[in-house]
Amino acid sequence: MKTLLTRFVVIMLVVLLTCTPAAAATTPTVSITLLTPLPTELAVGQSYTIQVSIVSNEPFIVAMAMPDRYYPGRGIFFHDTDRVAHATEAVLELTVTGKASTANLAAVSDWPTPGENWPAGVAPASVVAGVRFVKGQLVSERFNFAVKVP
Repeated sequence: MKTLLTRFVVIMLVVLLTCTPAAAATTPTVSITLLTPLPTELAVGQSYTIQVSIVSNEPFIVAMAMPDRYYPGRGIFFHDTDRVAHATEAVLELTVTGKASTANLAAVSDWPTPGENWPAGVAPASVVAGVRFVKGQLVSERFNFAVKVP
């Protein structure tokens, strides 16, 4: 009985080890491209739509674009996230609107990555776009920018 169990474990290990390289070899090729320039200045109440294109050589479960802000709720606001499911191509849109003056916002350093600095008087923000595939693979891209609202 012990020999049979040992053989079974060895066979399972061989199967797992031979299947793993095949799964790794099928990494999807993804292109995430900003289609519109990122806004640098918005008036109070003015909106701007940011578009991001995602193209993949394999179908994805979901592609999504989301905002990230250093000062949430101050200076600017995003209307929502955007997502597309079960496709190989998507154009995702995020709309940002000037909410209030950014004149009193302090300078920001090391956000969202070390060494990235933003001057006082702007609202630092990012658009993050990503794709999730069936095997759990995730590909993402971050687009950083800062908006001044006079």
